[in-house]
Amino acid sequence: MEEDIINLFFNKKTLEIFLNINEGYAAKIRNKVGCMYSYTTMRLEQFEKAGLAKSRRDGRTNRYTLTEKGRKLKKELEKLVVK
Repeated sequence: MEEDIINLFFNKKTLEIFLNINEGYAAKIRNKVGCMYSYTTMRLEQFEKAGLAKSRRDGRTNRYTLTEKGRKLKKELEKLVVK
């Protein structure tokens, strides 16, 4: 039942990417979620533009973290979708 509700209102992979931003690097998030790297980075950039995440350059890669707004949204989403 929960899976049906999640799929009804959310794109599952995008939601998983958002909920796993704490992994930090796009490659780690991609591996955990199981989708293409380009899709992951595209979604991370969209979260950043929406003010939900921010990136910091760490050598040759970007490290992503949630903003205050993003942390609040994640907390509410976890109440809805995480068992």
